[in-house]
Amino acid sequence: MFKDTNLIEFFKDIVVPPVCPVCGNISPELICPACKSKIEKIDGDVCKYCGRPISDYKKSWTIADADKYTHDICSSCRKEKFSFYMHRSFAFYKGAVRKIMHKYKYGKMYGLSKVLVGFLKQAYDKYYRKEEIDYVEAVPGEHMQILCSEFSRVIKIPFAGNIIKIKKTPRQQTLDLYQRKNNLKEAFKVRNSLLASGKNILLIDDIWTTGSTLNEISKVLKNSNADKIYLLTIAGGT
Repeated sequence: MFKDTNLIEFFKDIVVPPVCPVCGNISPELICPACKSKIEKIDGDVCKYCGRPISDYKKSWTIADADKYTHDICSSCRKEKFSFYMHRSFAFYKGAVRKIMHKYKYGKMYGLSKVLVGFLKQAYDKYYRKEEIDYVEAVPGEHMQILCSEFSRVIKIPFAGNIIKIKKTPRQQTLDLYQRKNNLKEAFKVRNSLLASGKNILLIDDIWTTGSTLNEISKVLKNSNADKIYLLTIAGGT
């Protein structure tokens, strides 16, 4: 015997069969098996800070580099001073993942949030499940607020919504590396510092590029005496 909600879903799928958001073919799954198999997850040897694949950096090292640096930190992170504890990402920003993210973020197809929450959940289970995380936070923006609210319910960790953007800034994608680092200074604020104080926080965004946005928010959280700040994104590594 169907429950009412199951009955509605049953007839809805008959009238409008579920389709893969990548290829458009009818699929009983959120993503069809063919498209799912093409997703390039970020795996294996990664930088312990930013989570980018580190093998390419190692290939370019000289013997002097190998003696001077530890083998689990990429060349970019050796030059940077980050305020977060570590960052990990689900997959490379290409192919199926890129297409779904574009439809969600720019096409406002928020029904795809289940797919993206599934991506985040896989990365969370792999890297952060054993960590003691008190709250989930999101980079300010409607699409991320929706995503993180759903994600927090799935992993059963509260979504604080304690970060706000207080200054309008140009889009990061339009700027060079130097401009990106300065563009976001004093652009974010913590609503309630007491809520962040002494807490381990999982901060979520959609894409990791230079890490400027996430690091700036991490600084703000650190100024509110947050303890460890873990970063999680859907895609990156490019």
